[in-house]
Amino acid sequence: MKKPATIAWIVLLLSFVACLGLAIGTPLLVRWYLGHATYPLQVIIQPRGGIVGIQEKGRGDVALLSDMREVPRQSRIVLSSADAEAFLLFYVPMRPDTPVGTLQLYGETDLTFLSARTPRFTTHSELPHQLVLQVDLSHELRVNLGGDADRASDLQLQTPHGAVQLEDGSYTLAVDQDRTEIIVRQGRARIPDPADGALLSLVSSQRVELTDAGMGDIRMGGQRNILRNGDFVQSLDPHWTAYVLAKERPDQSDGTVLRPSDRDVVTFDRTGVGHIELGITQRLNQDVRGVTALYVTALLKVDQQSVPVCGANGTECPVMLRVTFLDTQGGSHEWLQGFYYLSGSYSNTCPISICESQPQHIQIPQSAWFAYTSPDLIGLMRERNLTPATLLSVDVYASGHTFTSEVDDVALLVEE
Repeated sequence: MKKPATIAWIVLLLSFVACLGLAIGTPLLVRWYLGHATYPLQVIIQPRGGIVGIQEKGRGDVALLSDMREVPRQSRIVLSSADAEAFLLFYVPMRPDTPVGTLQLYGETDLTFLSARTPRFTTHSELPHQLVLQVDLSHELRVNLGGDADRASDLQLQTPHGAVQLEDGSYTLAVDQDRTEIIVRQGRARIPDPADGALLSLVSSQRVELTDAGMGDIRMGGQRNILRNGDFVQSLDPHWTAYVLAKERPDQSDGTVLRPSDRDVVTFDRTGVGHIELGITQRLNQDVRGVTALYVTALLKVDQQSVPVCGANGTECPVMLRVTFLDTQGGSHEWLQGFYYLSGSYSNTCPISICESQPQHIQIPQSAWFAYTSPDLIGLMRERNLTPATLLSVDVYASGHTFTSEVDDVALLVEE
């Protein structure tokens, strides 16, 4: 039988160890919880055309959508027609003005929203916003991650041919049962090598195709960009020139065209009354007679606008893209495309009496980055019995009264 003194020492030592464990473990446990606790992001689907449906929580029938609504976890999103379009937007609930991720869905699509979470204690956590989706089918899926200056976003896509991890940036994917194609427009994509599971990184302008047989060769984009400093990594000078045109009221602000020192974007900002055009232009004088296809691409977003749609004449969009060229007969022509978020009674089409190309301007979600790719401009010109000879200039601008907008990664891509 043990002596009482021995038992007392054992109890004392065990108590000391327990106390020491609590003293050390409790702060560590609290610290871990503060750094890893998360709560759900708000996920909104915004149908834009065609047949768009949702199967909530993966149960029951697919219900057709006509208006935007919140998407619960485990819900299946189905686009059932070739002309179907929808946005899937991810918001921090306390900041519902700017999405931290935007998915643009085009054509036949079948995906499931699995999870979207953000740190609960933002000052104690370095975790990114974490989004997880399963994509079984997508004719075209454009992914834009970012929008939170304080925290990155991380998207994991589970496809039939493996998982793809995307960082802040812009990407395009096409998924079916035979292949998954990934194009990195801006950012970094991590893909597991089927041979050994090691993560391979794709960076800007790279693309790859995944199949059941494995991973194809990593390729660069097959198009040539003839714009200079369209990603705004450098200052605007000398390739871009800022300008102000058609200021209606001299007593009002000129606004600002700014490339911030800490961000590779260009912002257009103006508060005032009366019309103004505020933008940047790049002179090209590029011979395009040997070009078979020409595309304009850009990342853009609109935070504020006071004139609904694009104004009474379709010329006052808070972001506009313009390409000016000469045809083989020496005639001057332009192609124009505008973007807006604020609805109104005005038409979204600029009439041919004002805009030669009769653009139908595009409505986008407020404060969400939108990836745009134009139709083939060479083909559009030939439909009008015009043969482009020389590209004169590219303009990126904002037009209206009061507006705040941003552009990034502007490119003019040619195929020869």
